[in-house]
Amino acid sequence: MTDIAFKIGEEHENMKGAFKVLAVSRDAIRICWESGEEATTTVAQQNRIIERMRHQLALIRGKKGGKSKKAQLPEYLSKFEGLKEDDFSEDGTGATWRHCDSLGGAVAVRLNSGKFDITSWPRYGLSEIYWADLNHRQHSDVRLQPKFFARLDEDCLHCGLSIGRSNEATSGRDDWNAFIEWLRDAENESWLNKVVSEHDFSVCDIEEEGAFAGTIMPAGEKWCLSNEGREQEIESLADFLSSLTDSTWVDLQIAKIVEKDEVVPRGAEIADDIARLFEVLMPLYEASVVFD
Repeated sequence: MTDIAFKIGEEHENMKGAFKVLAVSRDAIRICWESGEEATTTVAQQNRIIERMRHQLALIRGKKGGKSKKAQLPEYLSKFEGLKEDDFSEDGTGATWRHCDSLGGAVAVRLNSGKFDITSWPRYGLSEIYWADLNHRQHSDVRLQPKFFARLDEDCLHCGLSIGRSNEATSGRDDWNAFIEWLRDAENESWLNKVVSEHDFSVCDIEEEGAFAGTIMPAGEKWCLSNEGREQEIESLADFLSSLTDSTWVDLQIAKIVEKDEVVPRGAEIADDIARLFEVLMPLYEASVVFD
C-alpha cells in the first residue's frame, strides 16, 4: 500500500470511526471525528492504523480463498448482525453500521477481486459507505473516482456503483473518460443494459443540479430516460452521457433500491447481498479505474 498523503478536508476512517482532516503540518495532522472530538496525531501513526485495518481484511480474504467457501470472520466483524430499523436515516453522524467493524468490513471481506485492494470508509456525517481500491484513492478526487456505495434513507437501502465527472473539461476526468470509452464498445453497452435489467438497477445523476434529471432504464436493447411522466428514448448511453453539458458536475450512479422491510429481515446476510451486487458491477469498476 502507498502511504496516504493526508490532505485538508479529506475523509478517512480509523478504529475510532470516520474522521476529517482539519490541518496538515509536515508530519502532524489535526483530525476531527463526527462527535466533534479533535486530536493532533501523526501521519505515520494514522498510516499504520489504516494499514493494519487493510491487512486484517487481506488476511481474511486469503483464508476465504481456501477450502472454506465462507470467510471465517474475526470477532470484531462477527458482531455485525444486520441493519436495524433505527439505522434507516439520512443523518449518519455516529452511526456504527457504517464502520469497518460492521457492514463496511463485512462487505469488503466478501468481495472477490484479485486485482484490487478494496476497503471501506464511511462518509463523514452521512448515512453512506464507500468501497474502493485503497491505493486508487490517492490518484483522484474521491468525488470523481469510481466507487461502490451503500446509502440509507428513511425508507430504503441504495447500493451500487458511482462514477463522477467534474465540471472542468480539462481536469479530473481520467476515470470518467475511461468509463465512456469502455461504454462505446457495443458489446459492453449491451452487457450493461442486460445487467441493469436483470438486477433491477437504475441509472441516474444524483447531483442536486445535475446534468440530467430522471432515471435511465433499459428499453429492450436501447435505453429510456423517464422524468416526471416524460420519456426520452436513448439510442446509445455512451453518446447520451458524452453529450451532457461540460459546465455541471455529474454524479452518475448505477443503483439498486431495496425497501427497508426487505433489508431488515436479511440480518447479516445483507452483507452477502451487497457484495454479490458489487461483484456483478466489478467489470465496469475495473474498466473505469485509471492509475497514474
